[in-house]
Amino acid sequence: MIATHRHKDHVWGFDDPRWADVEVGEVWMPWTEDPNDPRATQIRDRQSALALALADEPSDRNPLERTPARESNNDAQERGLKAMALNGLTNEKAMATLHKGFAGTPLRHFLPLKDKIGEARTVAGLSGVTFHVLGPTHDEKALASMDPPEGAGYLRWPTRIPKRQIGPPFPTRYLITQPDYVPRTNEGRETFRVEERATVRKALEQPSGVLAAALDKAINNTSLVIVIEVAGQFMLFPGDAQWGSWQAIMAHPKGRTLLEKVEVLKVGHHGSHNATPRALIEEILVKQQTALFSTKPVKQWPNIPREKLLEALDTRHAKIARTDQEPANGNGFRVSKGLYIEWTA
Repeated sequence: MIATHRHKDHVWGFDDPRWADVEVGEVWMPWTEDPNDPRATQIRDRQSALALALADEPSDRNPLERTPARESNNDAQERGLKAMALNGLTNEKAMATLHKGFAGTPLRHFLPLKDKIGEARTVAGLSGVTFHVLGPTHDEKALASMDPPEGAGYLRWPTRIPKRQIGPPFPTRYLITQPDYVPRTNEGRETFRVEERATVRKALEQPSGVLAAALDKAINNTSLVIVIEVAGQFMLFPGDAQWGSWQAIMAHPKGRTLLEKVEVLKVGHHGSHNATPRALIEEILVKQQTALFSTKPVKQWPNIPREKLLEALDTRHAKIARTDQEPANGNGFRVSKGLYIEWTA
């Protein structure tokens, strides 16, 4: 059993008690899930605390399941931000299954081991199958690097990506230095008027788009990235890995060599712009690709999968299959819409 990362849309199904009767030989999770690693525990605790603060919703609720007939753009955006925050919560029941559940007392492995990028692993009962574990990186600075630099992702065409400005979740006019601050006094003289205090309070009570998006991306960057080798064919499963993790893998000679052998790509993060580096598609994956998208239309993110990513794959004559539509020319795919892709070629 491989759990790429703890986002709810990847592991929520494991909160079902019937998994206790399913026998599993091994469970693989990213090293950031290791309960005995102090650095991993610190990362998880920090992410979960931020998610709880931003969500302001019960952890078992999915705001995207509630789509009012009439809704303002601001309300739709707020639902989307809360959904991102909730997606990053600890998912206690599901993660408990992965850490302690299943029948058969499976071994738990937290991967990759430090300084073991590209390590080849085998599993009893899977003769002829080798797993090459490429990520996530153990470099915390790289883990925090989530957006590709200009020209490295599929955000726009040809290459321009605007610089992201990260600031506080309220207008800068409310930022002052301590010596300038006049506290509320009986004389009525104060720095902020009553209505200004209300504005700041309201801003702090709303989910911050910058923080919610950053949290979502940070957890994505902890994804396991695995190349599965079977019968001489190499298949790449990157979870939702983003720029920092990709950068570490592509810069590593063994990692790059493995990527150059890949013929089947499970496209990361439903086809978003920051989960598939341009260099990966246009320079490193030199063989003709079969590209599989796990995706569906979502009102809050209408541009996923990215059209320019699809165009780049098409330019490389890749065979493309998506879970949200029937394949245009077959190519050996059968799609159960919204559920899975079956490939017999």
